[in-house]
Formats: sequence, structure tokens, C-alpha cells
Amino acid sequence: MRDIIRRCAAFAALSLVGANVSGQAPSDELPQPLTLEHALAIADELSPAMAVAEAEVRVAHAARLAAQSRTGIDARIEGRLQWVEPSPVAESQGNEDHRIGLIVSKNLYDFGRSEAGVEAANLAEQGGTYLFLNARQQYRLKVMRRFFDVLLSDLAFLRDNEEMAVAYVQLDRLRQRRDLGEVSDLDVLEQEVIYQRARHQRLQSQNQQRATRSRLALALNRPSALPAELIMPPLPAVERGLPEVETLQEQALQNNSRLQALRSQAAAAQQRVQAARAGARPTLRGAVEAYDYSRQLGRDDTFRAGLHLDVPLFTGGAVDAAVAKEQAEVYRVQAQLVQLEHEIRQSVLDTWLELDSLRIRLQGVAALGSFRELYLDRSRALYEMEVKTDLGDSMVQLSEAQLQELQVKFEIELAWARMDALTGVMQDDGARMSEPSAAPASPGESG
Repeated sequence: MRDIIRRCAAFAALSLVGANVSGQAPSDELPQPLTLEHALAIADELSPAMAVAEAEVRVAHAARLAAQSRTGIDARIEGRLQWVEPSPVAESQGNEDHRIGLIVSKNLYDFGRSEAGVEAANLAEQGGTYLFLNARQQYRLKVMRRFFDVLLSDLAFLRDNEEMAVAYVQLDRLRQRRDLGEVSDLDVLEQEVIYQRARHQRLQSQNQQRATRSRLALALNRPSALPAELIMPPLPAVERGLPEVETLQEQALQNNSRLQALRSQAAAAQQRVQAARAGARPTLRGAVEAYDYSRQLGRDDTFRAGLHLDVPLFTGGAVDAAVAKEQAEVYRVQAQLVQLEHEIRQSVLDTWLELDSLRIRLQGVAALGSFRELYLDRSRALYEMEVKTDLGDSMVQLSEAQLQELQVKFEIELAWARMDALTGVMQDDGARMSEPSAAPASPGESG
């Protein structure tokens, strides 16, 4: 099978030489030949889709910093340059009335409002990080699918190329026999139709080679670098055992990144409810101020220190409205969470059933491949003994059987990749986000 894929890739490299754009930057080039491992490594870079997901994490991170800043110390310098014409009865008759001051203040206690706001921001950022992981998982699945599509298109081209060659040989033989008067023009025209149909199918397969390579290049964010040759990857999932569906469903309900994101959002919404309720409670703030003046007046203090208590008496329903709004958000997210749990449970079952069906299907196509190989050996032996045989048709049928077997194996690999994404297995290898100060270190970072 590997030799066949390499033969296809070599032919594709020749037929697609003109497909690559010349003069492209080295950073946009893909390694030749391209492996699935390298393609997935490229996928871990920030693609446009993942950049959007990372931007959401950055927004949540900025909101967390803003929430934390409301609980920190606020220190600032205040300056004033001013020229005045003093009153005749003023204590100081100077014209310069400059001032500089240092003001330090801190929110000392607000009955849980700031604490709830910070915790809500932490949870929102954590939820955004889980969504980034989910985007990464889905993007890797897309790259795998595009990579497999290229390999299948190469093998399909090999099959159709062999079929066209067989049809042409048969047409040429009929033409020779017609010249000898052994067959009629009708027989030749009938074979001509078969040949033209095979020729058109070969052209479609060749075009599909170009199309699948373009989709893979776009998925890798290298639109001008069409990969010529791909290496057949190992397919370990083909031999992977299938656990009970209940085990996988339980694992998915615990570890699925989308579910974890929604749970973080639900917890954040609960914290925002608490913060909204604290809007009707007092706040206590401490402040220390020190000033220096160019023009001394009796009312000017050089130092102040005090506590400021703010007790809301009547808010006009603003607090109740804020609580109602945040409570409605809690109900919405909780409803989405229940709905998503049902969807995840069903998706795991559907994927499990697909894997179970593919396992049986693989046995069938493997048996067909073995039969076609033996049949080809017999046809080749008869051909060597100059006995009338269908050697060409046997080669085409073997290529078709190998294409079907490889397609099933790819479907198994993709189905297991989807199952791993559903059950959270792919989270363990980490997401590669860029590392400015605005990006979280991990999903569990609490700040």
C-alpha cells in the first residue's frame, strides 16, 4: 500500500509542477514531502480561525485585569500650575498658586462586590481558554481530513489512470482487428465510448488532486504552497480497541472542552449575580493625600488621611434590574449546558456506532483486497502463459479494492480523532497560543 501511495505522489508531483506559485517566500513553503505530523504542527500555529478564538481569550483576560484593578491600590500624582490675581484681603498676595500632591486610595470593603467580579472574570477567562482548545481540536481534525483527502485523490487517480490505459489498449486491439475484418465499426465505436468515459474520469481525478491540495494548503494557511508529495502516515487507531459507550459518554461529560467552557460561563454568571446584588450594599474606601503649595492659604492642608463610607439608600430599582439581568443569563447558560450535554452524549453514541460499523466494514474490504491480489496473480500467470486473460481489469479492480480499504482506515482514524475531541483526550497535549502578557498560561489559571 505504501509503495502505491508513493507512486501516486510521484506522479502527482510531476503533474502538479505548474500548480505552485513561483517566487513565494520561504516562510510560506511546505516541506517536501509533507508528513501528517508536520501538517498538524503547522495547524498548531495561529490560523485565522484560531486567531479569533485567541482574541476572545485576550478580551476575557483584559476583563479580568480590569476587575482586579478595582481591588488594588490607586496611586497618582496631581499637579497644578496657576497664576492668580489675589483679593486685597487675601492672606497671601503672591500671584503663583501652584500645587502638587500625592494621592493614594484603596477600596477596603464592598461586601463581596469586587470579589465576585474578579471571580466572574477568572471563570470567564477560563471558559474562553476551553473554547480555544475546542477550536484547536476542530482545526486539527480539519487538517487531518484534508491530508487524507489528498492521499485518497492520488490513489483514485492511479486507479482511473490504469482504467483508462486498459480501455485504450482494448480500443487499439479492436482497431487492429477491424482492419483485419474480424470486428465491425460498431464494436470499435462501443469501445471508443468506454475509453472516452475512462479518459474523462481520469481528468476529473487529476483535477481532484489539484483541488484537494489547494484545500490542504488553505487549511495550513499556506494558500500559495500546494504540497506535491505526501507521506503515508501511520494509522494506529485502526488497531485501537473500542471501550463501552457508557464509559466514553461519562468521560465526555467530564472532560469535553465545550462543556467545560459552558460550566465556567455558568459559574461566572452566578458570580455576576452576586456582584449585582452587592450593588445595594455599602462600600468603604481609604485614602491618603499629601500636598505642597507655592502659595500658602489657611484652607490648604498638607496631609489628609481618612475613610469614606458610601451607603446606598435608594437605587431606583437599578440593583434589582441588574440582578434580574444577570439571573436571566444564568438561566440561559444553564439551559445551553443541559442541551449541550444531551448533544455530546448523542455525538459520542453516534461516533461509537460509526466505529463499530467501520470495524466490520474494514474486515470486508480487507477480504476483498486479498481476493483481488490473488485474482491478479492468477491473471498475471495466465497472461505469461499467453492464455486469454483480464489482466488489465484485474489491476484496476485491485487498485479499487486498495482505495476502499485505505478510505475505511482513514474514516476510522478520523472517527477516533472526533471521539478523542469529544472526550477531551486531545486537551492533554496543550494549545500553542502566543505568549504576550494578555494570554493565560493554562485553563486553570485563576489570577
